[in-house]
Amino acid sequence: MSAQTALTKFDGVLITIRSKKSFFEVTEAIESRLQRFSTSKLAEYVTHADREGLEAYVEEVSAPSKFSIFWEMEQGSVMRLAGIPIESKFYLVGNAVIARGLFQYTAAAGLGAPVRICVSQRDGEETRIDMDQVTAFFGKFPEASKSDVPKLLDKEMVKVFEDAAA
Repeated sequence: MSAQTALTKFDGVLITIRSKKSFFEVTEAIESRLQRFSTSKLAEYVTHADREGLEAYVEEVSAPSKFSIFWEMEQGSVMRLAGIPIESKFYLVGNAVIARGLFQYTAAAGLGAPVRICVSQRDGEETRIDMDQVTAFFGKFPEASKSDVPKLLDKEMVKVFEDAAA
């Protein structure tokens, strides 16, 4: 049996939130609003097949915004070392319980859940928060069209980042 590769074109939409706050003020605001999700705790719940415990943990760590930070990477120091005058930090943000509403339709939901967020500021410019519009991103998966999750994320997650930028 040979492998088959398909190419699916789709229209993406980039959401950019600009802020007069410094890069450090914006990332501090984000990190004060969003708790960090522990993958080691996730592994414990999975190992013990403790669905109720996992759901309670997700609810706790996602309060009050409904979302938490799954992973982050500071990229600015490497860019500055390369001579590019920019501060940059990348986050994966989401809610494992809410994400079920995507994964039940397609395992490929992992390409966009958790949601990728990039906060950056070039020297002398405004800080910006960039993210894919979730409804546009998941529009490439016909099977995900039954899910209400992309609309919920567009509405509620964007608000979290707008508030952090304000």
